[in-house]
Parts: sequence; C-alpha cells; structure tokens
Amino acid sequence: MKAILFVDDHELLARLSCEILEMQGYRAVRAYSGQDALDKIKRQKFDLLVTDFRMEGMNGLELAKKVHASSPEIPVILVTGYGPIDGGRDVKECLSKDEMFPALLDKIKTYLGDGELAPVRKLKSA
Repeated sequence: MKAILFVDDHELLARLSCEILEMQGYRAVRAYSGQDALDKIKRQKFDLLVTDFRMEGMNGLELAKKVHASSPEIPVILVTGYGPIDGGRDVKECLSKDEMFPALLDKIKTYLGDGELAPVRKLKSA
C-alpha cells in the first residue's frame, strides 16, 4: 500500500483529506506543520508528500526543499488557497484548494503510477 503524507495546519481539512485518500486505498498520514511532517518522515517511509503552502513556522515550499535534501525521490504536490506558486524543481504540481478533489487524486495517480482509483464517495456529515 502506497503511503501519502498530507500536511495542513487546518486540522479538519487534513483529517477529511486523509479519509478520502484512505477510501482510495492509500495509507494516509496527516501532519499539522512542517516540523511535524519532517519528524514523521524521519520515522516512516512515504511515497508522496502533499502539503499546504501557507503554514505557521515553515511554509510548504520550505518543507519540500528540506524533504528533497534527504529524500529527492519523493514527489511533492503543493496545495494553496492563495493562487499559483512556482515551486521550482522541488514541487511537481501546485493545486488550488478550491479545486483540490478530484484533481489531487488524478495527480497522485500520475506520480505513483497507480491504475484506476475508486470513485470518490461523499463523506457523511457528522
């Protein structure tokens, strides 16, 4: 099972996004800051990193650069609510949070080389 680290300082968005990724057959782990993500990457192996751009302390682009310093093979997808960001060589894609799903699933499938993904189901409201 491929593992995805999803980083966002908005806990609800991170939790719901991980639930969607798990419904698609991935092992999804959430982190709420860049430092939290770096700590998890030291302890676990991930096949892909999805990170918010604007976060307290360390933004997503800074996180991508730090991850690639030790693990350049991990593709990084940046998501943002603040318009397109040029991530340079450290970021494979930059997606708008407004249109994150299903575009994110398509990009994950591309970078992880997965076949057909299950259709996205609506989450039940709490």
